[in-house]
Amino acid sequence: MPRLLAAPPDPIRSIRMPHWVGISALAGGIVLAAVVIPPQLAPTDDQLPDRSMGGVAATSSAPPEVASTPDGGPAAPPVATPTPTDTPSRPSPSPSDAGPTPTPSRSGQSEQGGRTATATPTPTRDSGSSSFKPITVQAEDPGNDLGGGAKVAACSACDGGARVRYLGTLTAYLTNPTAGRRTITVTYQVEGQREIKISVNDRTPTTHVVNGTSWDKQHTFQYTASLPAGRVSLRFFNDTGPPPDIDKITIS
Repeated sequence: MPRLLAAPPDPIRSIRMPHWVGISALAGGIVLAAVVIPPQLAPTDDQLPDRSMGGVAATSSAPPEVASTPDGGPAAPPVATPTPTDTPSRPSPSPSDAGPTPTPSRSGQSEQGGRTATATPTPTRDSGSSSFKPITVQAEDPGNDLGGGAKVAACSACDGGARVRYLGTLTAYLTNPTAGRRTITVTYQVEGQREIKISVNDRTPTTHVVNGTSWDKQHTFQYTASLPAGRVSLRFFNDTGPPPDIDKITIS
């Protein structure tokens, strides 16, 4: 028998065979990737977002378990457990939210119509309180007026070392800080009994009877009178007989 010769290889077929092998390998790789990669990309339980944030409680997708009774009867319905939610606390007001702090007004002032009215103190008339300081003027003071033969004479027993003798008239001046009822004290020297008349600011005079035992010994008498505020004049005289000697005058 004649020997059959083998057909020469098909060059086109030999070229196509590697192409099919490459396509099959690529398809297998795609299928493998589709099976392996998705589970790797799926989030795990730890990566699931917490739905309870923002006051929303997380719920489970699993159906509630039904408890069975020992006798096989119908199970009691599940008791819903309330899910605690966060209750927002009320913020405490800060000092800046409380508004401006009212400023107390000054003493003696009141608010009237949005304006501050200042209380004006009412001047009071001094009635001879203990706060008044006594004021003394010497009879021989150069600012006084002497008349009718009155003279300044030395006196070792007198305050200031001198006195006024031989009145005619003696007008003494002093300044009263506040008007009011004052006590006028007159220091004098006399032996026996005499009279002295006193006029305040040329008003009607008052007459006073004085007594003494020696011209070298001081004596005093007092009386009260209403004195105005400011400069006050006290005029001493006796138009009916000789007066005593005058040493000083004090108001208190």
